[in-house]
Amino acid sequence: MAFPGIWRHCRGLLTAVILGLSAASAWAQAGAVYTATGIDVDVTGDIATLRDTALLQGQRLGLQKVLTQIAPAERVQALTLPDDNVISGWVQDFEIEQEKISATHYIGRFTFRFLAEPVQQFLAANNVAFAQVQTRRLLVLPVYTDETGASTLWGPANLLMLPWGAKAPTASLVPMTLPSGDVADSTTLSATQALAGDLQRLGALAQRYGAGDVLVMEAKAAPVASDGTETLSIAATRYGRAATTRFADSVTGDAATLEDLLTQSVERTIAWVQGQVREANLVDASKQTTLTLDVPLASLKQWVDIKRQLGGVPSLKSVRLVSLTKTLAVLEISFLGDVPQFQRSLAEQDLALDTVMGDKGTLRQQAGAGALPAPTLPAPTLPPADPMAPPPPGEQPAVPDQPAIPQ
Repeated sequence: MAFPGIWRHCRGLLTAVILGLSAASAWAQAGAVYTATGIDVDVTGDIATLRDTALLQGQRLGLQKVLTQIAPAERVQALTLPDDNVISGWVQDFEIEQEKISATHYIGRFTFRFLAEPVQQFLAANNVAFAQVQTRRLLVLPVYTDETGASTLWGPANLLMLPWGAKAPTASLVPMTLPSGDVADSTTLSATQALAGDLQRLGALAQRYGAGDVLVMEAKAAPVASDGTETLSIAATRYGRAATTRFADSVTGDAATLEDLLTQSVERTIAWVQGQVREANLVDASKQTTLTLDVPLASLKQWVDIKRQLGGVPSLKSVRLVSLTKTLAVLEISFLGDVPQFQRSLAEQDLALDTVMGDKGTLRQQAGAGALPAPTLPAPTLPPADPMAPPPPGEQPAVPDQPAIPQ
């Protein structure tokens, strides 16, 4: 049972598998960034080759979508993609989400997962920087405000919830999730409180859904114009652990196509969110940084946890264990990008890189950042309640009259 004996027994094993386990963990995270879902294809031809033709078309569209997600759109548009045989070699695996097939017609929807390495090499060869740091899940709270000024977050009157449910990406630089809209949600936060940026209530919902940041997005309808057009004003605020950012835009079209206008507003907001993260984390695959890191340890378990966390950093290219004792591990690491970018990548895994001087630094675990700040306010001292007075606002349900979304 002696700890030193266990440590000596495990040391060799940990040294041998650090790269293998890190690579496997990194694929779990980086693989999500190199995944294209919802790829629609519609082809006609000979029934014997319909599905093969659809797959070739789908993988090309899938690769285009992945490149657009991780690299600047204008640079991707200028690229000439390799031929179908090369792209096929880059595909890790694929899924057929749905399909309809007849003697001469094939309609299908696919998910394609691509290998990170060849995609990175392709971009590097074309001098295109890219991002692959996946953030924690973003909780999206859509609010629809109609032309009368009535705002809705929960219930069927929120026309914005459906297009968000269809468009919110789960495999991207910023994976997104929507609330279920049950009673617990509706009594935690109202549309008014969401639009006002009530951090305590927003933080409570973020923690419930395991999200890092919260996005409140409002689509506000103006009265229909005399020519039959309608304008939706878009106002989005991302409440983050590091900063609060805002986005404003508008879409205009035929009032009869309100569903399409709502979908456009969602797509523009998603593009803004993803673009922010992409631009902040662009790296040049042809350039790598090498550091020697001291990793203070309090236990064997902490070392195993740190190794697992490092495995979730996709920009990490190599790790070499220089030495290992009960209280300190020394690592030599190589990664894509500069030190500030790498620090942001580590922060997503609850790791901190500090005291960097030259090519040396210290790597530490930091307490899970969790959701955005949700301060607990001290309860005020109140005089005896008047039994005839209405309850104070804080004691009323957040949404007293609106039903929850059916489960």
